[in-house]
Amino acid sequence: MRYRIKTIGRFGSLVLLAALLLGCAGTRKNDPAVALRSQRVQSTLSDIADGLNAYHQERGYFPKGLATLRETGLVSIMPDVEREWTIKYYVDGDKVMMIEAVSRTAMPDGEGYSVVYRVPNSEWEGYGITEFPK
Repeated sequence: MRYRIKTIGRFGSLVLLAALLLGCAGTRKNDPAVALRSQRVQSTLSDIADGLNAYHQERGYFPKGLATLRETGLVSIMPDVEREWTIKYYVDGDKVMMIEAVSRTAMPDGEGYSVVYRVPNSEWEGYGITEFPK
């Protein structure tokens, strides 16, 4: 039995190339800039979780806001992270449950992206982790 190999020709090659490019163009999953921004935010949220726990251990309660945590020297937030992200934390009783950063318009990929750190089970989701800008 003989097999024939058919070439797809120049037009077929262009169609195949266009399809491959379209498939890759929908996400910036492997963009180093996205990865770096996400890692910086993740590091900040992790530092905030540690600071909140230390504050709670020292005083028996959580601070009312990040400003209080900063004033005690338990956390330092880089100016660009603070300019590009709004950070909130959520506690329940004596546990830090979640820390969330939501991007502002100053963030290069725009506003509305979030990075969520679920502290009890160390789960991460959002920008640069499970969601990527187009």
